[in-house]
Amino acid sequence: MPADAESSFAFATLFPEAAGAVALDGTHVVRDYARRGVMQSERHQDASAMSAVGQGHVALVTGGTSGIGLALVEALHTRGAVAWFCARNAGAVAALRSRLPGTKGRVCDVTVSSALTSMADEIRIHEGRLDVLIANVGAMHQLDFNKAPLDEGSIRSEIDLNLTSAVLTVNTFLPLLTKSSVPHIVVIGSGYGWSPASSAPLYSAAKAGLRAFVKSLRAQLRASGAHVMEVVPPVVDTPGAMPGSGPRLAPSEIAQVTLRGIDRRLPVVFAGRTRLLPFMLRVAPAVLERMTLRG
Repeated sequence: MPADAESSFAFATLFPEAAGAVALDGTHVVRDYARRGVMQSERHQDASAMSAVGQGHVALVTGGTSGIGLALVEALHTRGAVAWFCARNAGAVAALRSRLPGTKGRVCDVTVSSALTSMADEIRIHEGRLDVLIANVGAMHQLDFNKAPLDEGSIRSEIDLNLTSAVLTVNTFLPLLTKSSVPHIVVIGSGYGWSPASSAPLYSAAKAGLRAFVKSLRAQLRASGAHVMEVVPPVVDTPGAMPGSGPRLAPSEIAQVTLRGIDRRLPVVFAGRTRLLPFMLRVAPAVLERMTLRG
């Protein structure tokens, strides 16, 4: 059976009442199963646990000048938060600072501890605390180990960007987050961290490691009251998306899902096709893995 036909058959078998809708983004199916209590990100939250991030809160978004990061900075700015952001491109940082008055952008390589420490010191001096940390930096490259040995620099860069940078960022900013009465740590993961793609083995491995880090971190910090959340986006309409990777969500949609998750203190949020992941991992993990490994 051709790959596309097998995928369609698998979804149609699992979700017969909405087989046609699944090909778009899975939303109709997920809404149905979410009502049955399957999806973690849609579990009912007590109203007392909800507190909207906005006016008066101090937030930092890494990788904040493009894609999901840019959309998050814009959304936080609209809500009235004190929005700090960073990126490696000085021109992009200056342009966004100019376009969104009141935001505070800095040039920073988040794979370098000393650069992160310098930015943390600056936020401590100006704000005295950090309420929301969003570790957003990441990039996916197609690495084919059939062509090994691959360039060691490319291998290390893939891991540094997608795993090490988030760990270093959390490690550096945790002391500032402890000064907040409502600390939130948000890490942008990937559906490939839940089920890997053969075309991106290192990216998949790094994001799987990131998912494990987030779960362990949440357990470690539970007594402190810190909220730790993973965001699991599908393919997003950004310059870093691989060609031919299917329907893409707008970064602004991911930003809104993320902020709603922060408001509700959810452990994980999904968007678009990734909303199917928990259900598929529960009822048909082998089918899901076959599908994503074709990616």
